[in-house]
Amino acid sequence: MQSEITPDSYYQVLRQYQSAQLLFEAIKSDVFSYLDGPASAKEIAEKTGYCEKNIELLLLALFSCGYIEKQDNYYYNTKEGTAYLSKSSPYYLGKTILFREEMTTLYNLADKVKCDLNNTYTSGSCYDFSSLAEVTVPEMYATGRVKSFIDEVKNVFTNSSAQLKMLDLGGGSGVFAMEFAKHYPNSKAYVFEHPSVANTTSRIISNHKMENRVSVLTGDFNTDDIGESYNLIVASGILDFTTENLNNFMKKIAVALLDDSYFLLVGRYSDTESYPKENILSWLSGYMNGIKPPPTKKQVDFALNNSNLKAVHAIQSGQFLGCLYKKVV
Repeated sequence: MQSEITPDSYYQVLRQYQSAQLLFEAIKSDVFSYLDGPASAKEIAEKTGYCEKNIELLLLALFSCGYIEKQDNYYYNTKEGTAYLSKSSPYYLGKTILFREEMTTLYNLADKVKCDLNNTYTSGSCYDFSSLAEVTVPEMYATGRVKSFIDEVKNVFTNSSAQLKMLDLGGGSGVFAMEFAKHYPNSKAYVFEHPSVANTTSRIISNHKMENRVSVLTGDFNTDDIGESYNLIVASGILDFTTENLNNFMKKIAVALLDDSYFLLVGRYSDTESYPKENILSWLSGYMNGIKPPPTKKQVDFALNNSNLKAVHAIQSGQFLGCLYKKVV
């Protein structure tokens, strides 16, 4: 029996873990920003003050893992590295990757398993959503979420001169609202955010010089009024954080929409009333801190149908799945 099995898979995980650690540390040292063109370890050491010997070893390790390219004694970024890991790129994701690693770390998991801390999730208590809003700005463009969103709304609202009103519920960065306002210049867009995040949202909007076109509404979307007479409401990744009855929550959204207007829902659902296998690893630390499992697709569909929000079609929003609904009376 022993000859039929090996521990190779565990050692493979160890190497993958080391490869991930290498990437994170290389991002922290900002080495990719010096590799948009071929550069030697000596040249990088002269520009940064780093130890030449150790930067050479770091570069060799990055090359061995496929993170960078090498020719003779010169190193340079892969196409992906130039696009996403060099600070010269508008789609730089280094800060985003490091934040998400810290946000979802499983480092102290054993302590949580051993001890029931009686954690109960409350909005803002588990993750730093304010920082998350900031670091996701380039991510939303780099992963195609913005393009998917704009393509979808252009199919629905074909007249770019129309006077529309749009709400991004729990919109964090405000990117969807800003992009909507750019493509429909006669329209007004709103972002509804928790007070712990709203200041960051306002700052991002101001940095993009969109404060005259996009407004931030502050409150708890579970309990507070979200406004009215919207042509489009977007809700991306918020169903995990609804504390109200799901039926009542969807009715609130429906009431806030004009007749024959649209609701764009992006999120993840479970097939059973449990934690979804596909997402449990990346959300494990949050679940152990008290975040409830997402609602089932059956529960979501029932609540939507009960609120006269009828499915139009499914969509792909970057790496995420969603669906467009229409309010019918």
